[in-house]
Amino acid sequence: MNVFQLFIKSTYSPRDIAKTRFQGIGKAILYVFLLSVLFAIPTAYYVSSGTVKSMNAFKTVLNKDFPDFTISNGKLQTDTKKATESQANGFVIVFDPTDAYGTKQIEAKQNAIGILQNKFVLAIDGQAQEMPYSMMPSELKKKDVITGLNQNKTMIVVVLSALIFLVTAAGKCIEVSFLALIGVIIKNSQRKQLSYHQLWKLSAYSITLSTVFFTIMRALEATVPSEFLLNWFVNFVILFLVLKEIPSKKAAV
Repeated sequence: MNVFQLFIKSTYSPRDIAKTRFQGIGKAILYVFLLSVLFAIPTAYYVSSGTVKSMNAFKTVLNKDFPDFTISNGKLQTDTKKATESQANGFVIVFDPTDAYGTKQIEAKQNAIGILQNKFVLAIDGQAQEMPYSMMPSELKKKDVITGLNQNKTMIVVVLSALIFLVTAAGKCIEVSFLALIGVIIKNSQRKQLSYHQLWKLSAYSITLSTVFFTIMRALEATVPSEFLLNWFVNFVILFLVLKEIPSKKAAV
């Protein structure tokens, strides 16, 4: 069977999954990576689209609401002598050349961007990261920031999507490895003659049903109660049924 046929059968047929114990480990690893791509697509889409919307909103606010400025010698320089706040796509954007705001004030706004007197601050869910202007290699003007946002939008989306995939792939590999450890307990209780190597391959295909289900839920932005427990329950049941399809070792006479 090719990968697509295996994918379809792995959603409903423990008997076909049981046959994968004879495959090479490379095919199972490739399958896990393909599942990871599938599982990462909804998250990558929503994160990327949200990032693009936020960047566009930030660019609009920067262009319309804030005065011209220059960041030079580690300091924000502008003719305006007052702090300004604006809202954009769920973010509070603070422009402050007066040093009235600090990192704590930006952090308190939960989701905020601060262009402060001597540093840039980004707060997401109340956790702030700051970058002093002294770290910037050269002078930066308002038009440079707007141009940079336009030019780097695609690159940022690609990098974010790649990071999401890598994190998802790592998570799926850990999930399969842990499920294979559970499989060791099940195979001992069922008297199956299987190596951990074979259990890993069986586990790789056993997570298909839960992965497809939660991918659909994420695509629909639907909340699933007790998602973690449900995921592991489904994986456990599928692997249990798969191992039952494998002949037990004969008892010594």
